[in-house]
Amino acid sequence: MTVSVFLIFTALFGRITEWEHFPHYGGGNGIATRGDIILAATSGGLLFSHFSEADDKLLVDSGWSHPGKLSYDRVSHVTYDDSGNLWVSMTGGGIDMFTPEGEKTYFNQIDGLPLNLGINQTLPDSVIYAATTQGLCIREFGFFEIYNTFSTSGGLPSDNITCLSPSDSGLYVGTTAGLVFLPQSADPGEESSWVLQDIDPVFIIAMEWQNDTLWVAATSGLFYKPPGQPWEQEILFPGGNISSLVWGPDGLAVGCTNQCFVLSGGEWHNYHDNLHGNALTGLVWLNGRLCGVLANTYAENRLSGAGMALLLGNGSWRRTFPESGPVSNDLRDCDILPDGSVWVSSNRAGGSVLYDGAWQSLNLFLESTSQCFAICRAGNGVFISSIGNGADWLSWKDGLVEYSLHFDSNDGLLNDRVFCAEYGTCSTVWFGHRTLFETETSGVSRLNWIPGDPSSTGFVSITGADGLPSKEVNALMPTGGRYSWAGTDGGLAYVDADFQTVRESYTALDGLPSSLVTSLAMDRSGILYIGTASGLAYLHEGVITEVEEIDMAITALECDDLGSVWVSTSDGLKRFFRTTGEVEQYTTFNSTLMECVIYDMTVDSDNGHLWMATDHGFWRGELESGLSGDGSSAVVYPDPFMPGTGEVLGISGIPDLPAEVRVFDLTGTLVYEFSSRGRGDIAWDGLNLDGEPVASGIYYLTVDQADSEAGLLKFALVR
Repeated sequence: MTVSVFLIFTALFGRITEWEHFPHYGGGNGIATRGDIILAATSGGLLFSHFSEADDKLLVDSGWSHPGKLSYDRVSHVTYDDSGNLWVSMTGGGIDMFTPEGEKTYFNQIDGLPLNLGINQTLPDSVIYAATTQGLCIREFGFFEIYNTFSTSGGLPSDNITCLSPSDSGLYVGTTAGLVFLPQSADPGEESSWVLQDIDPVFIIAMEWQNDTLWVAATSGLFYKPPGQPWEQEILFPGGNISSLVWGPDGLAVGCTNQCFVLSGGEWHNYHDNLHGNALTGLVWLNGRLCGVLANTYAENRLSGAGMALLLGNGSWRRTFPESGPVSNDLRDCDILPDGSVWVSSNRAGGSVLYDGAWQSLNLFLESTSQCFAICRAGNGVFISSIGNGADWLSWKDGLVEYSLHFDSNDGLLNDRVFCAEYGTCSTVWFGHRTLFETETSGVSRLNWIPGDPSSTGFVSITGADGLPSKEVNALMPTGGRYSWAGTDGGLAYVDADFQTVRESYTALDGLPSSLVTSLAMDRSGILYIGTASGLAYLHEGVITEVEEIDMAITALECDDLGSVWVSTSDGLKRFFRTTGEVEQYTTFNSTLMECVIYDMTVDSDNGHLWMATDHGFWRGELESGLSGDGSSAVVYPDPFMPGTGEVLGISGIPDLPAEVRVFDLTGTLVYEFSSRGRGDIAWDGLNLDGEPVASGIYYLTVDQADSEAGLLKFALVR
C-alpha cells in the first residue's frame, strides 16, 4: 500500500552556525616563495612551509583554508605583486588579496568576475589580469571586464584561460585550444587584437621565460620562442605529461607525471626517484634547490597527492606530507567508534582516523588505497573496503592500529567490489557489492564472526536468485544480525540472512520516488528513510510516504536522534523534520559549508556533532544540542511532539543514566510516568497512564536523575 501526503513545508535557515573544516593539503596546484617562506597552492587551501638545512627537507608550518583566512579552499595559484600583496586564486572561489599588514580584499562576481569564479591564475600589476574558466578578466578601472570567444569574435580560441605570461610588448594568453598574444594597448574586444601563435592549437599548460626566450608547455610537447625568431618544438625533450615549468640559475625545470627534467648545459637530466606516480604540478627554485608540489595523477581536481618535495643532491626527491588533516579531500565514507575516534575513507588515497585531536594515516595497513568506498566499525576495529580488492579489518586499541586482516572473495565475500558496509551486531557485519562485469555475482554478504579471529568467519550471501531486486547494492541499513534493508539499483529489499531470502521489496510502483535507491537511514523509532535518484521517502508500518519537497537526487542520509534526518542532495544539504514537515537548507549563503558533494554523513549524537565526508575534505557541524550533558541545557524533542505518526518523545542534554520521568499537563495533573534504564530508553508515545491518547496542548516534563540539573521542561503536543 502506498500513501502520498502533502505536508506544509517551510524552508528554514540552518540552525547549525558553527562549522569546522578538516582539509587535505596534499593535492598541489602551484608553488611560490617569499623570502624563506614557501607557499603551496593546494586543493585544501594555502600551505606554508620552509626549508630546514639541518633536516635537509621541507617542513610544514601552517595552512590557510575555509572557513578561516580564505574565501574558498581550492587554491589554484598564488603570487605576490611588487607592493608585497599576496594574491590567492581559487578554483570556484574567486580571488583573495592580502596586504602585508594582513588586511583582506575579496574579489567575486560583484567585481565583475564570471559566475563560476573559476580562477586559474591572477597576474597583478597596474592592470590586473585573471585567467578564468570563462574568459580573460581585465581590471583596469576598479571593475573586471570579461573577454571570451564571443565578445572577441573568436579572437580568443577558448573561454578557458589556463595561464598568462607578460612581456614588454604585451600579454601571452594560454587557453585549452591554443596560445594567443595580446599586444600592449590593443583593444581586447577586437578580434584582430588577438594574434594566434604558431604552435599546435592544443591545451596550453604552463609558460615560463628563460631570459628572453619564452617556453610553453602544451599537451603536444614543449615549445620555445627565442627573441625575434619563430616558434620551435624542443624535439629532444625526453618526457611527456608536463604539469609545470620554472626557470632558475641551475636551468629550466619541467615537472611531469612521476618525473622531473632539468635542462642544464644543453642536456636534459631526469630526476624521478621517490615521486611514486605523482605529478609535479608546481616547481620553484629556492637558494639553488628545486622544490615542488605534488598531486595524484588520477585524482579529479587534484584532490589528493603527496604534499611537497625537495630535490636532494643525490637526485632523489624527499617528500613532505602534511599531517594536519585527512589523507585526501575526495572523501567517501565515515564512521565513529565508541571511543570517539572518527574514521574516514577516500577515493584515491586510502583512509585516516581522527583520534584525540590528531590525524593518523591508515594506508600502511591497507591492501590497496584505491577507491576505498566503504568504512564501518566492527568489534574493536574498523572495516575499510577497496573496490576490486575486498575489505581490510583494522584492529584498534588505545588510539593505535595493532594489526590488519584481509578478506576477499576467496574468504566468502560475494565479490571483491564492496561498495558499502554497515555494523549489524558485535559479531555481524553487512557488505553491499557492485559489479564491473555483467557476469559477476553480486548482492549482499553478511559476515558472522568473533571480531579479530579469522578462523571464526562465516559468510552468507543474498543475490538476485534469492529475490534481491538488483545485484547492484548502494546502501544497507541492518536491523540486527539477521535482517537488513538493502537499497539497490532496482529497489528496496528487506533481507533475511539466516534464510537467505528477501522478506519484503519496494519499487517505484510501490511509491518510491525512484527504484534506484542510493542511501538509507533509520531513526530511533524505527522509521526507515529512503534516498533515491529522484527524491526522499520514508517507510513506516509498511506504508511508503514520499517527501514531496525533496524531489532531487540524494547521495547520503543520516538520522541525528534529535527528531530529524540530514539529507545530502544534488541541491545541497537539507535537514528534514518529519513530524512538522519542516526543511532546513544549508547553503553558502547561510553557512560556511562549501558547495560540495557529500558522500556520507555520521552523527555523534552524544556530543552533538554532524560529520560529513565530502569532495572538499572533512566537515563537522555543531548541532544545537547533544544527547549527553548535565541537564542544564536539556531539551525535549521533537517540539512540537506529534504522537501517532511513529515519533516518540525523547530528551537530550542529560546523562546516560537511569531516570524517573514524569509528564504533567498545565493544571499540574500527572499524565504519565515511567522509569528508564538510560537516556536511550526515554520514549513516550503520547498515551496517558490509562493508555488513552492525551489531548493537544502544552505539557511539562521532569527528570529525576543522579548528577542531573534538568529543570522543568516545557513542550507542545499536537494531534
